[in-house]
Amino acid sequence: MIILALGSLTPIPIKAGFLSGGDKIFHFIMYIPLGFLLSLPKLFSVFFLKITIPLSIGSSYGALMELLQNFVSGRTASWYDVIANILGIVVGIGLGQIRGWFSRGG
Repeated sequence: MIILALGSLTPIPIKAGFLSGGDKIFHFIMYIPLGFLLSLPKLFSVFFLKITIPLSIGSSYGALMELLQNFVSGRTASWYDVIANILGIVVGIGLGQIRGWFSRGG
């Protein structure tokens, strides 16, 4: 989470040749590990809670990082970035659930 915060809140000049929407892919990819890590603790036995708690934490964190970008010179917040963050969290949680399913033997 610290690495994501540093990356989200550090001013980065955007190069003119940067692909339109390419930063959304970067957001998506960078939030997959967070979703995966949030899915690892086995605090809940109910499937619904195993999904919603990590999703709530990860989504809130991604939205907070975007909100804080409003206060950083050279950074701008975007709802599309929030959506990319959440999608990355969802994929990470899915990978964590698949990993848990395989570790239990199917």
